[in-house]
Amino acid sequence: MSSVIHVLDEKTANKIAAGEVVERPASAIKEMIENALDAGATAIETEIADGGQTYMRVSDNGCGMSPEDAKKCIIRHGTSKISTIEDIFAISSLGFRGEAVPSIAAVSNLVITTRMEGDEFAYRLTLTGGDITGEEQTGAAVGTTMEVSDLFFNTPARKKFMKSERTETSKINDILTKLALARPDVAFTLINNGRTSVHTGGNGNALDAVAAVYGAAVAKEVFPVSYSNDEITVEGFVGKPSLLKSTRAWQTCIVNNRIIHNAVVFKAVENAYHAMLPKAGYPFALLHIHIDPAVIDINVHPAKTEIKFSDEQQVYRAIYHSIITSLTEREKPEQVATPIDLTSRQITKAELNAPAVTPSAFAFSEAGRAGVKETVPARNDLSHEYRPLQHDTRTPYRPDPAVRDCAAGNAFSAFMEERDAARPVQTITFDGDEDVFIPLGVVADCFIVAKKGQDLYLIDQHAAHERIRYDKLCKRTEALPSQQLLTAEFVEVDGRDMELFAERAHVFADLGYTYSEAGPTTLRIEAIPADLPVGDISESLQEICRILHESPMTDKAVLRHRSLAYLSCRGAVKAGDVLNMREIRELLEELFHTETPYVCPHGRPVIVRFTPDELAKLFKRT
Repeated sequence: MSSVIHVLDEKTANKIAAGEVVERPASAIKEMIENALDAGATAIETEIADGGQTYMRVSDNGCGMSPEDAKKCIIRHGTSKISTIEDIFAISSLGFRGEAVPSIAAVSNLVITTRMEGDEFAYRLTLTGGDITGEEQTGAAVGTTMEVSDLFFNTPARKKFMKSERTETSKINDILTKLALARPDVAFTLINNGRTSVHTGGNGNALDAVAAVYGAAVAKEVFPVSYSNDEITVEGFVGKPSLLKSTRAWQTCIVNNRIIHNAVVFKAVENAYHAMLPKAGYPFALLHIHIDPAVIDINVHPAKTEIKFSDEQQVYRAIYHSIITSLTEREKPEQVATPIDLTSRQITKAELNAPAVTPSAFAFSEAGRAGVKETVPARNDLSHEYRPLQHDTRTPYRPDPAVRDCAAGNAFSAFMEERDAARPVQTITFDGDEDVFIPLGVVADCFIVAKKGQDLYLIDQHAAHERIRYDKLCKRTEALPSQQLLTAEFVEVDGRDMELFAERAHVFADLGYTYSEAGPTTLRIEAIPADLPVGDISESLQEICRILHESPMTDKAVLRHRSLAYLSCRGAVKAGDVLNMREIRELLEELFHTETPYVCPHGRPVIVRFTPDELAKLFKRT
């Protein structure tokens, strides 16, 4: 009986192995840059075309290779990093398997040009599908240049899984920027289709690297972290709780100069920020961890991004305490808190006397402050909009002397005076009960106290207004009404989010956003959902992107619900906003005209009821 088991030829084996190391162009770029760093390079230039699918080049000023070593580096498991199995437990280099260059060569056309210090000429080696097709002497600076063209030309099954040029470029950009953050002492340059898109100075200052990668505005919002004991050292930067992203794109963990992904690290970051985040999202974190190589295992996957720690609890505690210490040692709360813009223009008498207006038309509305043009038709009844004035959370609003002739002291009260004169005041009833629902006051500028019959009620004013706004938005057309911006707003987004904006523009259009691309990572916002404050544009878009990243196949109805819930929250009365009794009565009247007044769109309770028996138990009278 003949044997059915046979040994694969070297070329086939190399192509199969290449699939583990080179998943996409970004994988090849990562491997080539890591080799350049291991060679001692202080400047690395990367050039790509068509997302790296047709051309990639990585040039460095490292030590270079001799012609003999250049030929050995294309042989699988040919490496200068280790010699024996024991060396794996003390690895300080980024590469050590000797698989990267052979894997890249096996699935592309590769040209290696290299020269060592002291050599008169550089050596150029040309390969096609892993086979040497040419070698020659040439002129070149000290260092190594690797040029890759037609990636996966001989493995069409792999090539068909490549994404769009934008997606592949974004992946390369992510890899290169994280490597730049890991090595601020090295100058990195990325040239995309002839344009320089990334450049870092390489001066060794980590904060300068953050500014070069994410912008000066982000660099101003981060704090240094530092922790050290005999076994582990943690250093780097973390951001304010308000500095959030819809993905983990702004979270980078580096262990002994190697970029890694580890669930324990991410969990430590999330738990350190627990209860500090104003909304869902991922905070900024750049962490450099220095630890004995003997207590980690990087030989988990050929890509070398996964890592195992012998003592995960030690790593968790170090990261957790370093972040907690950084966030809590700020001298003033405002160093961590999100700044609030309290500026607004004054109301003119012409605006106060204008006929047939709604509260959203007054100067104190977010639309008025932002200078936007409403495209939603105005209506004369208050059911169109309920929007008490926004102001400081502790200091009650005081009208300007120029408008003190307004009977109630503010524009909202003036509007209500006019409305009440035109129609009788309605009696608020509850569940059809004829007992009058009577507001008694407010506790902590947040909880409305009221009674109906013998029962006592507490109503969360923010949750109540959320429910009102949500119900009104739900009754509108399928596509949310939008408001055209008089002046376009520009929003910076990361590469992954930009993919969503390009590929799912119809989704954002249904939610009220109109935009165009103004750059590789810049959106020009032309229209936004009605009543969305301009200052919340970036945050609202991040929230939608976060939902889509979490579940790319999110049902349209679910996405609409979560977007409406977000918009309802952003435009609602906040805890700390001072409401007068007239505004409280109007809020309660509108609340009990909603379908489900007991719960807000996020599922939190709006109303808490205390019966006489429950109150008696609280006072131990039963």
